[in-house]
Amino acid sequence: MSDRAQRLGQLPAAPHDLVRHLKPAGGVICLGWEAVPPPVDGAQGVSSQKLKSWVSQAGLGDQSTVQQGERWVTLTRSTLPGAGNWSHQYANPGATASSGDQVVQGGLGVLWYGDPGPELMVNRHQGAVGPLVVDGRMFIQGENSLMAYDTYNGLFLWKVDNPEAVRTGVFQNRAPGNLAAGEDHLFHMVRDKVYVHDVATGEVQATFLIPPSLDRETHEWGYIAYRDGRLIGTATAREVIKRKFRRRGNPGGAATDAIFAIDVKTGNHLWVYQGKSIDFQTIALGPNRVFFIDSSVTSEQRQEMLQQEKEELKALTGEAAKLAEQRMKKLDVRMAVALNSADGELLWQNPVDVTDCSEIGTGGGKLTLMYHNDTLVLGGANANGHYWKQFIAGEFKRRRLLVLSATGGTKLWAKDANYRHRPIIIGSRIIAEPWAFDLRSGEQQTRRHPLTGEEVPWSLARPGHHCGMLTGSDNLLVFRSGFTGFYDLQSDSGTRHFAGHRLGCWINAIPTNGLVVMPEASAGCVCMFSIASTIVMEPRTPRRPWSLYSQTGPTTPVTRMALNLGAPGDRRDQHGKLWLSWPRPSDKPRNKSTDKTGLALEFDVKTSFEAKGGFFTEDGDEAIGDSADLSWVGSSGTRGLQRCSLPLLGADDAPADYNVRIHFASSSGAPVGRQVCDVKLQGETVLEGFDVAVEADDSQQRVVREFSNVKVTDSLLLELVAKNTSGDATSVPVVCAIEVQRIGNAD
Repeated sequence: MSDRAQRLGQLPAAPHDLVRHLKPAGGVICLGWEAVPPPVDGAQGVSSQKLKSWVSQAGLGDQSTVQQGERWVTLTRSTLPGAGNWSHQYANPGATASSGDQVVQGGLGVLWYGDPGPELMVNRHQGAVGPLVVDGRMFIQGENSLMAYDTYNGLFLWKVDNPEAVRTGVFQNRAPGNLAAGEDHLFHMVRDKVYVHDVATGEVQATFLIPPSLDRETHEWGYIAYRDGRLIGTATAREVIKRKFRRRGNPGGAATDAIFAIDVKTGNHLWVYQGKSIDFQTIALGPNRVFFIDSSVTSEQRQEMLQQEKEELKALTGEAAKLAEQRMKKLDVRMAVALNSADGELLWQNPVDVTDCSEIGTGGGKLTLMYHNDTLVLGGANANGHYWKQFIAGEFKRRRLLVLSATGGTKLWAKDANYRHRPIIIGSRIIAEPWAFDLRSGEQQTRRHPLTGEEVPWSLARPGHHCGMLTGSDNLLVFRSGFTGFYDLQSDSGTRHFAGHRLGCWINAIPTNGLVVMPEASAGCVCMFSIASTIVMEPRTPRRPWSLYSQTGPTTPVTRMALNLGAPGDRRDQHGKLWLSWPRPSDKPRNKSTDKTGLALEFDVKTSFEAKGGFFTEDGDEAIGDSADLSWVGSSGTRGLQRCSLPLLGADDAPADYNVRIHFASSSGAPVGRQVCDVKLQGETVLEGFDVAVEADDSQQRVVREFSNVKVTDSLLLELVAKNTSGDATSVPVVCAIEVQRIGNAD
């Protein structure tokens, strides 16, 4: 509300600044007048032209709605451009587990925290349904209720009590969620009914039952999804559902045999498709289409697929042929089906070989189907994320990905992908942890190794205790990694952490609506996490973006290296150069065996120090007065360094010449003459009587010295020989960083 508008009939000044405080998705500015304003500009009124100009200066453009009455005007802010929604358990009806949000990125800060807290939530080990976030509203299912909060400010909106509502066993990908959201509706599946709630008030507007052609005494709802104005559901035998409760959070092999559709506007049942054995995890929706896998095929269809496999076997040799023969002996053939979601017409059905797509290695992994951009992705969803030892041992090497064309069900590609958790789809790539593959071709995604420059597989490491799966948006991955973890796909600089907070055991952290939304999900946890509440984070300029970079492959021969000594993590500078920390972040001991992923970039730097010397680190963004771009490089380093040996070439590599840059700094308060030393490279003196206190100036505390054509046969050896005979850590300057560039290899 504007006091200025009410008293003087004038519009508030600085509309752009005012709009900064207006939340997206429903925030309102209301301007009113005591009396009808005259149709002229001035202190007593506001013309339509002036109002139009004011709205234009607010800078929202088509991101707002303006309504004007006789004595008032309102401006309502719309949703953020490029902000995605999370409308189903796995983000969307296609089950990609990626929101498509283009706003949220790797620089994050806390927007708000608070309710709901753990007292209302389901125990984390029960595997509760994940939250939904749609157009500024967050929907959360507690132990005995369904709740809604404003995503942007945490305002409580409404709560519906329903002790029968809770759905468990969703973690490990064993059971479907029981929530789905449409434009103005929240669909809530509870046993034999689906309640249609108004998203703004929680009021029940309608109730849907399974079709009358199905036996409602023996069947109830088992799956729910919404797209194109139609609610897609399944009818599941009540006895199958009862099995879910016989073991905590484990529904066993629950499946369904009938899929149907309801027109949400009219409430009419549109069609029923009678299948045989359809797993909930293998249902996905596309534009006006329903896709699923029916586990039952005829003996003739299985024989036809076996014959195709025999023909393909003829072209294989060696280990590939042996593996193919093994798979033929346990051939897993199922029926891929596509229906028209408007009338249930069968569009196509094809037998598909899903051998080794699921149930591979410790933890198994249920067969899962996803739809995106006219493709269908079939893979396995492991029980949880604890199995790094098994991954390193090769238990999952045979776990396959299979991709079909959604147009006709033909196979586009299939491959052994050696992944450890439920895949997700982001844009044109499949993230099958820890790797990434092109959606259409299956080609494994690569990037340049930061040391050798060779093309190597892209990878993601998330050390620390964790069990839940990845969730994603166009620019960000979110997951548990001991604490809450993030991966900025744009900077590609490694895994970052938000400490003091843990996520749940499946999905509760989702990047959507331009935010990262994390409803409380640690209920029942006795670990010493200090933050047990809902947290919502917003994009901000990256601050202290220290990370853990992951990379496989050889680390020699080195073509380039930027080593940030003593730094708390890895970090890219504003030009994109990756600075690697030493000691490596992954070398810091923890208690959990799951910390070791086998993916963290590791190499061996050997150092020796004067008495009481070693590595140090300070606040890399706040404590340094250096005005240069790389001020944070000077916030860590070595004290009392005597020798530092960097492995640059392997045993079979030819000698090479390097350019070397060393970043020095003086110890705090060290006077001129205190830290004088000779600097040696490869045993030869390259700086004699070097005193960093003399070389430094007021504008920059770091002093960088470059040395060309340094010959290396295996390792680069840096030595500091102190002129001061005190023999302690203050006798030589601080070394903050070392950069090397192989001559003939430009950045």
